[in-house]
Amino acid sequence: MKKVSVVIPTLQKKLEILNNLIKMLDSDNFVTEIIVIDNSTKGYIYESNKVKVIVPKENLFVNPSWNLGVKESKEDIVALLNDDITIPENFCKNVVSQMNEKMGVVGFHRDYIINIPEIMPTPASTEIALENATGRCGFFGVAMFFYKSSYIEIPEDIKIFWGDDWLYYQNKKRKRENYFITKQEIYHYGSLSSTDKVINPYSEKDSKLYRKYTRKWWQQIFNIESVYKGFRLTILGLELLYHYDKKH
Repeated sequence: MKKVSVVIPTLQKKLEILNNLIKMLDSDNFVTEIIVIDNSTKGYIYESNKVKVIVPKENLFVNPSWNLGVKESKEDIVALLNDDITIPENFCKNVVSQMNEKMGVVGFHRDYIINIPEIMPTPASTEIALENATGRCGFFGVAMFFYKSSYIEIPEDIKIFWGDDWLYYQNKKRKRENYFITKQEIYHYGSLSSTDKVINPYSEKDSKLYRKYTRKWWQQIFNIESVYKGFRLTILGLELLYHYDKKH
């Protein structure tokens, strides 16, 4: 039986959703540990032998939390999950059962993310499919699975944004195929942190750092790259995103 360690950074903005997520994970026999990185620094308690809580001295933000969680995890397969999603029963089991060590990152296809304005019941469990990802689409990083051999540590100074892009494209550079999780809906409450006045300023800073790490100097002036159903064009440092399918 394959086993998976789950990593969840949280600011505890919506405890009911977080508790329900951990309840679903706790009942999944493919999940052996749930590493909660409590960036609220308030402390978190959930009565389960699977749950391990790390309370840092200060908010580590998302990408450094992912790096830390992967280092602390004991299994060869790791899942990085948002704290604002509602998943069906045996969700991790149904994903990792189809994974192999040659894969890059397995992330979510946005067509199966149902954005909700309020807390909803658990979605029905359906037979998922993993499909080759032709380009990273939005919401890819809401739930990501990978073997540790496919995890390329994210630069620590990129705090919140671009972490999923980093993992996607670093694996692509290494000729590892990335995959979409499809055929299974999950509920996404919406960003619980992006409007936070502390977090929001990191958007521009993280974008500049990401370009610095991933592009040559001339690509920061002019560049074109494919994304899911479209392309991203950079002209004189200004980025323009175009999608063939406006839903994406």
